Amino acid sequence: MILPNWFPTRSDSPTGLRTRASSDDASEETQVSQAAPDAEWLCTNAGGSFAMGTIDRRPRRKYHSLLTVREPGIGEPLNLVAELEEWFEVGGETFALHSYDWGNAVEPNGVQYLVEFDPQPRWTYHFAGLDVIRELWLEDGADAVWLRYSVEGITEPVQLRLRPLIRCRPIHKLTFANPFLNGEVDVDDAGFLQATMRPYKNVPPLVTSLHGARGTFRRDGHWYEGVHYEWENARGYEDTEDFFTPGEFCITIDRDTSLSVRLGTTPTRSPDPQVLTSLPSGGRSFLEELDDAADAYLVKLQGDGTGVIAGYPWFGEWSRDALISLPGLCLARDRASDALAILESLAERLENGLVPNIPKSGDVPANANAIDASLLFVWATALTSRRTRSRRLGALQEACLDLIERIIGEADARVHVDPQGFLFVDQGPWALTWMDAMVDGRPVTPRWGYPVDLNALWLSGLITTGRWAKKLRPKLAKTLEETARKLADHFEEKFWLQDQGFLTDTHDGENPDCRLRPNQLWALVLPGVPLEKSHKRQALHAVRSKLLTPVGLRTLSPDDPDYRPVYRGGQTDRDLAYHQGTVWPWLLGLYADAVRAIDGPTAMNAELLPILASLCAHFRTEGCIGQIGEVFDADPPHLPGGAPAQAWSVAEVFRVAKMAVP
Repeated sequence: MILPNWFPTRSDSPTGLRTRASSDDASEETQVSQAAPDAEWLCTNAGGSFAMGTIDRRPRRKYHSLLTVREPGIGEPLNLVAELEEWFEVGGETFALHSYDWGNAVEPNGVQYLVEFDPQPRWTYHFAGLDVIRELWLEDGADAVWLRYSVEGITEPVQLRLRPLIRCRPIHKLTFANPFLNGEVDVDDAGFLQATMRPYKNVPPLVTSLHGARGTFRRDGHWYEGVHYEWENARGYEDTEDFFTPGEFCITIDRDTSLSVRLGTTPTRSPDPQVLTSLPSGGRSFLEELDDAADAYLVKLQGDGTGVIAGYPWFGEWSRDALISLPGLCLARDRASDALAILESLAERLENGLVPNIPKSGDVPANANAIDASLLFVWATALTSRRTRSRRLGALQEACLDLIERIIGEADARVHVDPQGFLFVDQGPWALTWMDAMVDGRPVTPRWGYPVDLNALWLSGLITTGRWAKKLRPKLAKTLEETARKLADHFEEKFWLQDQGFLTDTHDGENPDCRLRPNQLWALVLPGVPLEKSHKRQALHAVRSKLLTPVGLRTLSPDDPDYRPVYRGGQTDRDLAYHQGTVWPWLLGLYADAVRAIDGPTAMNAELLPILASLCAHFRTEGCIGQIGEVFDADPPHLPGGAPAQAWSVAEVFRVAKMAVP
């Protein structure tokens, strides 16, 4: 079965640029689709370093860059290179291909020469009789970005100036003109032209080299002051920054040619220009494109560890996101070895014997606010054990038993096991599940007491680890079996809402909160959770009727007085909406599992294929082209928001697509 050739326009976003998107019809090599000039692109390497920007090359986020180094060796990721400007002088006229917003004007505005964009990414420009193709990619084995320019149509000498602009600052900060930056440049022209600068102490240098052409480097270090970021302004953050330029490469081109520039933290290993590996063209299905997109999130960490980047551009490693993503990123893609490596890496970085929300990375400390991460670790290990018989599983199963014992022993003093075996979360200024938004030091969605998802994961985890403990720790096995039995006897009694026909999201010990949320899906799909089939069917119907949208599941019913229809505005406005209606695509994985288990695979295919079609349109024409975003507005037209490229969105949509397309 081949997915249909989906190209619906899902929202009313402005369009106008031609973009090349892959076709599901093998008889066509490519298709032209429409995308907004401010649609984003993303390019990554094996270490999670990345380049990101918009099609029209106007930076709208402080995160847009040609090179952000994931692990610079000190502090947070380093946003190193902002842009490489191109100035062409042809027949006495000057043409610039880049673009900046100065707050009151856009100058230059190179998009006026852009005729086509390919998400590889590749830009095709036409001006003064010239065709210029600009291609960009990152090295896997180094923190370096390559840009290749192919120029055709030359009838007279053309002067080309290429000017790097740098930031060299932590990813979430801004930089301003200052006297501390070292603007000196060392130029070496032994075989190829190379310019090296060391802008600050204790951070990597910037090494820029020219390949495939002869030229000179003209030093003229100075600052560009006042570049405006439209989207940072809309998100309520500081929105103006300064760039430093050390100088420019000057090249004379007298015939059609191709040349490259490399910018990185180390010199190139070869004077020859790197060759860009061609991407497959023609006959590309949505499933194949999702498979490629998933590669952006699996990364090799310093010290040979394996991790998952939760999302681009501002997320790093998040344990919860990694574990929810693991089935789609690894198991559904037949990469069980990567799954084992992710689990092993997390097991080596426990905090107080539990899986932290954000694991320690270099000199950046861990964040421990996530009791669900430890439960998800057990769940992910159980899923992985079904896909491989690797001897490495033994140590991971032991780690799971340790986690269960630590939870029983109240390693997190905010979480207790009650006499009936349930997990109970104390009331306080914390959020220990994935609904973790905080405003003024208080959780927006307080899930104190008995959260349904935690207890479903806990019960299923007790049953799973109880089986392992019979061989590994027989004395512990009896405790786990007894706790699971008591919990199973009372689970449905605790969470089922007879009058509403679904499971409550939390229970404070005396009263259920009675809100319709998607977290109950865990109880519908996890093995060992005892619910009557008729109740499962009713709960699924409630989720379908109130929470399901064409791009994912709402986090709260529209009937609820606290429902927020859009995810927009400053940080507080967005946090108040984050889990109060906002749609999350990753929840489609749980939903598809529930439909498949309750209604069968045929019903799942019929229901999920139109949703996959809608997400395919998003994937190819809006947000970050070739990725799936973090969230969407709760109300139509469900505009995208949050991080434009999110691991668990891609992973779970891939997993659903693979289930739906045998």
